[in-house]
Order: sequence, then C-alpha cells, then structure tokens
Amino acid sequence: MGNRIYGCDDCLAVCPWNSFASVAREAKFHARAELAAPGLKDLSRLDDAAFRNLFRNSPVKRTGRDRFIRNVVIAIGNSGDAALAPEAERLLSDASPLVRAMAVWALSRLLDAPDFTTMRDAHLVREHDTNVRHEWADASTIER
Repeated sequence: MGNRIYGCDDCLAVCPWNSFASVAREAKFHARAELAAPGLKDLSRLDDAAFRNLFRNSPVKRTGRDRFIRNVVIAIGNSGDAALAPEAERLLSDASPLVRAMAVWALSRLLDAPDFTTMRDAHLVREHDTNVRHEWADASTIER
C-alpha cells in the first residue's frame, strides 16, 4: 500500500487508456485545490464532519471516515517518518477500533522497542477491544 490512501490513484496510474487521456476542459473534472496534495498529519485529524465536508461530491466519501483514516494511518506507518508518531499516538484514543488497531501497527513501525513498550504499557490497560489488544500483542513480537 505504501503511501496510497485510496485505491483510485493506483487504478488511474496503471490504466492503459489513461495514456491517451488529456486534461479535461470541464472544470467539474479537475481536482479541488484542497485535495491536490494533502498532508498525512492533516488527513489524520479529520473527524467525521470534516471528512464528509472535504470529500463531498467525491468517490472517496463512499469509503467512510474510519476506513479512510485507517488507510492514512497505514501510510503514516509506511512513511518511516518518526515525526508522525504523535499523530498515530493521538489516534490510539479514536472511537473506531479499526483506527486504533492501525495506530498500534503504525507506532510499531515508527518507534524503537523501548518507546513502543512504554506506550503499549500506558495504553493497553485502557483498551477493551479484542482486535486492538491482539494488534498490541502482535506488534510487540516484531523485532526492531
């Protein structure tokens, strides 16, 4: 998945018919400026209302906020940018277990073992979702 957040970009990049495409004249087909190159930090901070507003009239909206943020968190983990670890840590308190589980995974990729263990010990005691608890356990066994 790398840094891809929504599948359409992959499809557009590999579609052989796009080699014949030209820039659309119709303005409705142009990307909105605020969607041109959003940062992972900004995207990770979208609540449901902000997500719906940003992606109104866009196919991205169909994926829903929780699955979209899950993908953002995967991109954060794949980024190798430890400066994004606080964003993943913040999402350990997200209402969605799906998002929390991927935040654990991302942190396991961004933090060294002692820092990850400290964070696990602080957050695991408050986590009640079985899948998120499994993610903490699985991530704890990864060699760093």
